[in-house]
Amino acid sequence: MMSQNKWLYILRFLRLVFLSLTCFILWAALSQDFHRYSLLCGALFACIAALYSYQVFYESDVFHRSDFFFRVDLLFVYFIYVLVQSHLSSVELIRMMFSRKYQSGVIRIKTRLQSQVGRVVLANTISLIPGTLSLWVEGQYVFVHWFDLKTTHSIKAGRMIKEPIERVLKRMFG
Repeated sequence: MMSQNKWLYILRFLRLVFLSLTCFILWAALSQDFHRYSLLCGALFACIAALYSYQVFYESDVFHRSDFFFRVDLLFVYFIYVLVQSHLSSVELIRMMFSRKYQSGVIRIKTRLQSQVGRVVLANTISLIPGTLSLWVEGQYVFVHWFDLKTTHSIKAGRMIKEPIERVLKRMFG
């Protein structure tokens, strides 16, 4: 029976291989240069990029949880929410710009997500929705520039901006 430490090294190696392959495939798709020398250089630089970015993609406390699996149904709900909310917000944003009835500002909202990866995904999702832009994440807080500042109350603003998607991300990332 292999020791747990040995399994950890095998898991890290497999993650590194997966990340290298992902970087290489992305590079090959973007460069569209399939000469032998070019592919060799691309593979080398993909491995180097994977080594440097390993800690960014594989947060240690998230992937050791037993319930961490990307569920297809939650991903589907997430993408549908972003798509619908983007279209609705675009129409509302255009209406506000033409009527010139808006007041922009920065609001600090608190998230219940424990995972750093989950908080970053939440911040990026907020930025994908027209009219909101995540400025930075600091601990449990996300600072958001809101085109139409409907309230300055942090809890109410959090409910309006992040509440529906945070429930899905909480089930995905904890």
